[in-house]
Amino acid sequence: MERKGNVTGALAALLLVAAPLLAGCAHIAPQVAVPAELLARHDFSLADTPNKRTALAYLYTAWNDGQLAQARQSYWVPGSFPPGGGAGPPVSPRYTIRRVIEEGDQVVVLAFVEGVGIGQPFTTIFGTPGGTKIGDAVVEIMRFDPATGLIAEKVDVIEPLSETTYDFR
Repeated sequence: MERKGNVTGALAALLLVAAPLLAGCAHIAPQVAVPAELLARHDFSLADTPNKRTALAYLYTAWNDGQLAQARQSYWVPGSFPPGGGAGPPVSPRYTIRRVIEEGDQVVVLAFVEGVGIGQPFTTIFGTPGGTKIGDAVVEIMRFDPATGLIAEKVDVIEPLSETTYDFR
C-alpha cells in the first residue's frame, strides 16, 4: 500500500513540474511548411530554427526565384505586408546568405546581394567615391507572429559595395 502512495506522490510531483512546461508549449508557433524542392535548391544550412527557415524561404522565393507575390502569400501574415504591393525591382536580386541570427521573435539576416546597379559608380554616405558597385550588403530584420510563425514586419538596410568596401567574403 505504501508503494502505491509513493508512485502517486511521484506522479503528482512530475505533473507539478511538467504542467508549466506543457503550458509553455501552447505558445510555440506552428512551423511554416517550406517546400522540399525549395530546401533542396537553396542553402538552408544556417536555418536551424523554424523562424530562420521561414526567413530564408521568403528571401530565396522572393528574390533568387523571382516569385515576390508567392513569397508574400506564403510567408507573411495576411494583410501585414506594407501597402503598395509592387512587383519588386526589374532585375531580381540574388541573395547569398552570410549570417542568420535569431533573438526572441526576431530574425536578422546578413546577405551579399547581387542585383540592381552592378558595374555602376556610386558615392558613399560620406560623399566620397565608393568605386564600382559589385553588389550590396543587406541586413533584413524580420519580426515573426508567434501565433502563426509567419513574418509580421520587416525592415532592411542596404549598403552598396565595391571591391574595396566588400569585407565579408
